[in-house]
Amino acid sequence: MRLLMAITGSIATTLCALGAAAQDAQGTLSLSLADAIAMGLENNVELEILRHDPLIADETYQISWGAYDPVLGGEAGYFSEEPLTVSPIFQASKNERTDGNAELSGLMPYLGGSYAITYNGQRSDSDSIIQGFNPEYTADITFAGSLPLLRGLVWNQAWTTIQTTDVLRGESLENFRAQVMRIVQFIETLYWQLVRDRQNLAVAHKSLEAATALLDQVQTRYDVGVVSRVDVVEAEAGVAQREFQLIEAKNFYQNSQDNLINATLGVHLTADSSLEIDPTEPPEAYKIYEIDVPKAVEIALSKRPELRSAHLAVDRGELELRFRRNARLPQLDIRGSYGLNGLSGKGSPTGPDFSDAAGSLFSGQDGNVWDARAILSIPIGNIGGRHGVSRAKLELRRAETQVDRQELDIILEVRRSARNLLSGLEGIEAAERERLAAEEQLRAEKVRLEHGESTPFDVLQREQALVESEFKKIDALNVYRTSETALLQAQGIILEARNIVFAEAAPLR
Repeated sequence: MRLLMAITGSIATTLCALGAAAQDAQGTLSLSLADAIAMGLENNVELEILRHDPLIADETYQISWGAYDPVLGGEAGYFSEEPLTVSPIFQASKNERTDGNAELSGLMPYLGGSYAITYNGQRSDSDSIIQGFNPEYTADITFAGSLPLLRGLVWNQAWTTIQTTDVLRGESLENFRAQVMRIVQFIETLYWQLVRDRQNLAVAHKSLEAATALLDQVQTRYDVGVVSRVDVVEAEAGVAQREFQLIEAKNFYQNSQDNLINATLGVHLTADSSLEIDPTEPPEAYKIYEIDVPKAVEIALSKRPELRSAHLAVDRGELELRFRRNARLPQLDIRGSYGLNGLSGKGSPTGPDFSDAAGSLFSGQDGNVWDARAILSIPIGNIGGRHGVSRAKLELRRAETQVDRQELDIILEVRRSARNLLSGLEGIEAAERERLAAEEQLRAEKVRLEHGESTPFDVLQREQALVESEFKKIDALNVYRTSETALLQAQGIILEARNIVFAEAAPLR
């Protein structure tokens, strides 16, 4: 199984357990954060879709080289002519011709020139008295080439397309890297949300148990005539309120289960699945970071794939501008050809058939044909060329501005993520102080209730305050954990931090 991570024995074992659990669609699967990421990168359906993009871009780049594939072609045919006789004095001659040719042609890489090697062979039969050989065999071979000196030199369509698709291939790879990072962050966020919702569910269970115990206590005291019926109703209302909280917490927990199962197991999530993920990562075991924001921004500007992709878009705009500037030039080409002609036939010194005509090409008995010329073409007005350059300049400027915008977005994201991480740590400490105070206030209120100095309503209020403080701490831990992930993502180092080998992401699963 090809994983994007350097799989340890424990992860490999977990993946085997995953297969059995997914097949049965039931049971409990214990997952660490690293295990969840490994499974998500292996099974995530969205990522499997995204894997096609760089592969398609690479194939497009390879296709662009096809412009330089040599083309081999040829044709053969037979021609017969027997004209009408219009005069008894001048008899029209009957002519027959069998001919064929083969040609190898193509474009020259980089320079933009073209070449062609053409070979022709022909047999002519005629009853004309003025034909030297009958039958007559001819053969010729021609070497021709054309090279642009202005328009089309280097920055021709074929070569520009190759350069552009190569840049697009790099952009696609960087975009895919960004998507992998985003999915890793997404999986981590879902993981900590499940941890949070499980803790909230535990708090809701504990709160319901406390309210139920209080109701039993108040009911007992009511039975012996110590408290009024109002106190019992208040206790019953407290139980009902906490039952609602438990129902809500259970719903959030089950939704978080489905979300993480979908992200980590992909198609293994079924309509009747009862599989439950048990996250084993304790949220309290967090590390405290010393954040150097300028250093973090510097790392982000060198690592973020979105910025690399934006720079590649600038490179692509520069290629287009060079091509458009070249297309604005006049057309000045030099063309040349050199040919050899061979001839034979009945009564000829070289022989009586076609093979002798072909053999005479390089025997010194052949004829030579030279041709060289310059071709100049100047578009009048050249509206398309001038406005093509203007548009390319605007597109390049827009791409450069997008780089500036991307850099600003990254700076804002790093600053925001660093601020959220620090405030998350402060939130954990403040929530813990609030929780301890609420716990002490509840204890004191229970003591007053035992001495008849308080009511069940007051105890329930104190207990609810404790529940809310526990929820706040759980949320603060979740904020800190997700902010840690967000800061790694903002710096562009989340893959390295999670020991993910990006080079193994490309193959399709």
